[in-house]
Amino acid sequence: MRSHPFILGFFFLLSIVTSSSPALAKIGEMSVTRGEGPVDIEADELTFERETQTYEAHGQVEVNRGDFSLKADHVRLNMATKEMIAWGNVLLREGEDVIECQRLEVNLDTRLGRIYQARLFLKEQNFHITGQEVEKLGENHYRIRESVLTTCDEKRPPWKFSAKELEVREMALGGWGTAKGSIFYLEDIPVLYFPWAALPVRQERQSGFLIPRAGYSSGEGFRFYDGFYWAFAKNMDATLYLDYLGTRGFKEGLEYRYAFGRETKGQANFNFIDDQDYGKNRYSVFVQHDQKLPYDFYLKADVNVVSDNDYLRDFTTEDHYTPISKIETTDAWSTRQLRSVVFGGKNWDQFSLLGQAAVWDNLAVSSNDETLQKLPQVSFFVQPQSLFKTPLFFDLVSSYTNFWREKGVEAQRGDLFPRISFPTRLFNVLKFEADAGWRGSVYDSQNDPTNTIKGWRSRELFVGDAQLSTEFYRVYSADGISKLSSVFNVDKWMHTIEPTVTYTYIPRVNQTLLPAFDEVDQIPYTNQVTYGITQRLVGRPEKVGVSSGPFEYANLTISQSYSLGDPFTNSNGKSGSFSNIQGELWLNFGPYLSAHCDGELNPYRGSFDIFNFAIFAKDRRNDVVMVQYRDTRGTDKEINIDARVKTIPPLYLFGSFYYNLLAGTWVQAIFGAEYQAQCWSAGFFVEGINESPDGTQKKHVKYHFYVNLLNLGSTARSPALMRY
Repeated sequence: MRSHPFILGFFFLLSIVTSSSPALAKIGEMSVTRGEGPVDIEADELTFERETQTYEAHGQVEVNRGDFSLKADHVRLNMATKEMIAWGNVLLREGEDVIECQRLEVNLDTRLGRIYQARLFLKEQNFHITGQEVEKLGENHYRIRESVLTTCDEKRPPWKFSAKELEVREMALGGWGTAKGSIFYLEDIPVLYFPWAALPVRQERQSGFLIPRAGYSSGEGFRFYDGFYWAFAKNMDATLYLDYLGTRGFKEGLEYRYAFGRETKGQANFNFIDDQDYGKNRYSVFVQHDQKLPYDFYLKADVNVVSDNDYLRDFTTEDHYTPISKIETTDAWSTRQLRSVVFGGKNWDQFSLLGQAAVWDNLAVSSNDETLQKLPQVSFFVQPQSLFKTPLFFDLVSSYTNFWREKGVEAQRGDLFPRISFPTRLFNVLKFEADAGWRGSVYDSQNDPTNTIKGWRSRELFVGDAQLSTEFYRVYSADGISKLSSVFNVDKWMHTIEPTVTYTYIPRVNQTLLPAFDEVDQIPYTNQVTYGITQRLVGRPEKVGVSSGPFEYANLTISQSYSLGDPFTNSNGKSGSFSNIQGELWLNFGPYLSAHCDGELNPYRGSFDIFNFAIFAKDRRNDVVMVQYRDTRGTDKEINIDARVKTIPPLYLFGSFYYNLLAGTWVQAIFGAEYQAQCWSAGFFVEGINESPDGTQKKHVKYHFYVNLLNLGSTARSPALMRY
């Protein structure tokens, strides 16, 4: 956001530097060209007194230079002393910013002056400022007497700040302002009084205290959050926190941000508390780093470390307590796995090199001695490319991985997977693509307590598949579905149907003596045909007569496999040649409706083994409803509902409810209200968190209240639902 030196915006006329010799005057109009461009003066009456070197303009005076303009009843300009005075309904404009005053006095040489009875409007931040007298005392030194500030458009603003005297120094370079006798008003009622206050007036980032916020928890009591923002360098800054968390005690935090270049930047969060409820010291370290290295190499890191398994359950409401990659996700509080990874490499046009080291912290176990880590993994990829300028294409996936842990089987694995593919069109109607590859994997295993998986092992296999598909489509005029077309401003619709048949073959190989770390190690025997169909609804928008690119509004995919080899085993333990019928549907109709649904239908039982859907709907009143349902037979079944309803125009009611259908208990519930006005908003909500099945998360209730003043700041973040 561009920051205005708003106190001196009305001194734009200081840039009007006229010639030392008097210009020729003519009745009604004058033009002076010097410096940044011509200065035009028009008036009903314009005179020049040669003896005193003074111009006087009266009646509908207009002074213009670029996007600056001045209107007044009277203007006097002394060319000898460079004193300019404008009085009577003075109106100044700089772009969309406006200043009104009764009198303006300025010296064009010293650039000192003052205005009286001033009213300023700065559009970008919607600032409305009034001052009885505004004075420039020196270079970047200003004083305003009897000032009032608000971002409300009403003549009687709901809130405002006033100050007896506001003095600002070094505005352009960065400095501080001091306010004497400052009062914060709600309507015309004084609420807070500050005998003396300091405020940053720098056009860039400026150090200062954040707006404090408070809350209440049934388990911990009163909470208070405060922070200090420190802009100690152009490419670095930090926020220091000292929060009071009720019975837990005080918690210290540090957010450090840096940007050493466009592609070298990062953030690090550190937190510490001597937790009185938990009975021990607790801490967290969350780091994200992106860096560009010489010769177009890159390095990235996402490091997440917590002191104990319960940390993320106890500290997730406040952003700087949560892993950076998890902020704004609704399930951060239930995260049971933390991954720390450092990776880097280089991308060429046809090749990619990637190296990484990944460490997992399993928060569901007391010890990570048996948790498998990849330290390191190095991969090299060859993107599909023509093989010796023939119709054949070649690609390659290769990797070296060192699997390490304190206890249990460890191994080093090398994996090489080259493939050759042949894409073509048959009769200019059918799309056909076949590929074949050889996969070789070699292992050196150690520390198997059963003494069966050890030493060198290898596995080789050939894989192949072929796919045949085509596409049918039909284009519809927008007139055929005019209501839908007008809502989304679509000129034409296209419906496509794409049937596909794929054959896949992977031979049976003995893998019993190989370790099982990930999907590469135990590749199942496959001899199957997969058939399916994809339907798409594509619209071509029309915007002010200029066509934009097509957009896919809906997609439906349904597929099933038939095994020519080993039968499929479904969730009830029965075998059959047909797999589950898999389906996926998504809709994306602009800001008003989006939905996603996927599932697996068991053809033998006639019911779903997996069924998930999520719907987001929004109307023109700004009401919102989101519903998410997840059902995996026997393991997971839950429903999450979020809703926001506009009652009377400024008042919203909102709520969220997360329910575990399998366990028959609620997980989290949020209910609240927010009042939104033109220049402020305020909200209150109650957040209830139920006891977790393992008993580690205790049932408790938190109470939150927040206030936001337009373009000035907020006491706390509103719930995510209110920010859609």
